[in-house]
Amino acid sequence: MTTEPRRRPPAPDRDRRTTVCAALFLAASAAALVYVLLGGHHDPVESPDDAPSNAARG
Repeated sequence: MTTEPRRRPPAPDRDRRTTVCAALFLAASAAALVYVLLGGHHDPVESPDDAPSNAARG
C-alpha cells in the first residue's frame, strides 16, 4: 500500500457557473434600467390634448 493520499476527481466548476449567472443577471438588470431611463415602451393612447374637443364633434 502506498502512503500517498488518493486524488479526488475534479469537482464541477461552480465558481465559473456562479460568475456567468451573475454576469447575465447584471447585464439584464442594466438593460432594463437603460430601457426605463430612455423612455421605454409607450402605449399608443391618445392624451386629452390630442383628442378632438366636444365642440368639434358636433
